[in-house]
Amino acid sequence: MLEPVLNYQVYFPDQVDAHTMLGYMRQIEEEDPMLRVIWNEELGEIHVQLMGEVQTEILKSLVSERFGVDVTFGTGNIVYKETIKNVVEGVGHYEPLRHYAEVHLILEPGLPGSGLEFSTDCSTDDLDLNWQRLILTHLEERQHRGVLIGAELTDVRITLMSGKAHQKHTEGGDFRQATYRAVRQGLMQAESRLLEPWYDFRLEIPAENVGRAMSDLERMGATMGLPEQEGEMSLLTGSVPVECIK
Repeated sequence: MLEPVLNYQVYFPDQVDAHTMLGYMRQIEEEDPMLRVIWNEELGEIHVQLMGEVQTEILKSLVSERFGVDVTFGTGNIVYKETIKNVVEGVGHYEPLRHYAEVHLILEPGLPGSGLEFSTDCSTDDLDLNWQRLILTHLEERQHRGVLIGAELTDVRITLMSGKAHQKHTEGGDFRQATYRAVRQGLMQAESRLLEPWYDFRLEIPAENVGRAMSDLERMGATMGLPEQEGEMSLLTGSVPVECIK
């Protein structure tokens, strides 16, 4: 699947409430699978993830036509992701006064492109099934962040191995805190890896321009095969980092 690879902050007039603006963007997001809207609650900022500047112009026009709001966009930043390279255990405790929860997770590398996968291998003798389901819900309900640059975590399998609850003092929210702490503690121990987006490209050009095109692409860090002749045109295929051609 194609995924947005550039992140832009959305700027809008002061007289427009941020949450109202967020609602407008969410409406468009529901209609456009290539648009991803992100709300930064701490900073009160709206960000959108897109494929490039052409989409920002389309989005700008769409917001103006539908909602009468003139928006602009910041400089596009590359959307990196993070994963891990080794198997680790993460343990999370949450036990302030009259609250208690404990969660043990195994984090291991997943297949490229698999996203996040969650499962349980916990005995009901250790933790009731309803608590296990709640922990899985908490794992699935949020976007987990890596520890290198805070990028979205991907291609990781997370398995619930065990947990503990108190007969009187455990509430659902306690397991939310313990679960998030277990993920974070596991990531802090793991060997993390930053994932950079690349484009696959197919370039059809006149045969006499092949040498220059290959030279330009190599300077961009591209990898490519030998040119293929198709009549008077040549075909180049390969891959290149998004950062170098954005």
